[in-house]
Amino acid sequence: MESNHSMNSSPGPTRFHRHHGSNIVLCQERVTATRSTSFANALTFSEKPLAAGELFIIEIEENETGWSGNMRIGLTQMNPNKGFPLPMYALPDLVSMGPSWLYAITKTHNNVYSSVRREAPNAEELLTRRRGSDPALQAELDDPDQNNEENNGVPDDLALQELFSYRRKPIVLQREGSLVRTPRGLIQLKALIPSIIKSREYDLLATDIGSRIGVMYVPTSENKADMHFIINGEDQGPCARDIPYQASPLYAVVDVYGSTKKVRVIQLNEVESLQSMCRDVILRSIRLSGVSNLPLPKLLKDYLLFSL
Repeated sequence: MESNHSMNSSPGPTRFHRHHGSNIVLCQERVTATRSTSFANALTFSEKPLAAGELFIIEIEENETGWSGNMRIGLTQMNPNKGFPLPMYALPDLVSMGPSWLYAITKTHNNVYSSVRREAPNAEELLTRRRGSDPALQAELDDPDQNNEENNGVPDDLALQELFSYRRKPIVLQREGSLVRTPRGLIQLKALIPSIIKSREYDLLATDIGSRIGVMYVPTSENKADMHFIINGEDQGPCARDIPYQASPLYAVVDVYGSTKKVRVIQLNEVESLQSMCRDVILRSIRLSGVSNLPLPKLLKDYLLFSL
């Protein structure tokens, strides 16, 4: 039987791939990516394809004023090992080249991290509080041209409506005290939340320095999967559906675009559970569509189907 590449884990440190945009400089053994000049030609990829349920998390370490727009993140089945010519932008260029699912991270994203409340206050409320004391932010918000970004060819206002509806959809990350349960095991919550706190009452927008943003995919059927965003420790729910994850390996993509200047890969030190390892072994021998016929309790079948 054909092996299921999507279920294979990726041991070792998580790094960026050697194939990257011409304006990207990789440092610290390819853990950090900095855009050296301009605002484009800054595509980066994960070194290895992601396994189902595996998190790829980056932290914004530096921003640069004078540019509109911010980083884009998502998944692609364009294999960086083939060294294909890279476009200037992830959106819409990479998407038009081959199967890719990418979105722009925006200041008005629905999740904000509060260092005091440890929750997600309304982003619009925080922007209103900040715009009076931040002329650059006010100019960007007041300029409709600067906010007319596109996501997979969808106008920004429609894309934002999709972003705001994420929280009505299923999430797969569950907090358990100081830990977070993922489809592959447990990780420390502190690995997902911002490490930077400028004051006791400082709130982080998704595009701020210190913000941690990640992507993962979770199978929903034998051949399809959902892509999830994780922003500052919160699973935003599915942002893309029906990804044909069996067709080809999925790599994480980060476009260090616009105001985003430097990002760093977060090492999660994920401890894969025995349950997850057993599931991998089972799913290498049987298709997801055959799980329902196994002589197992419903709870175990749900786990095999990534429903827990």
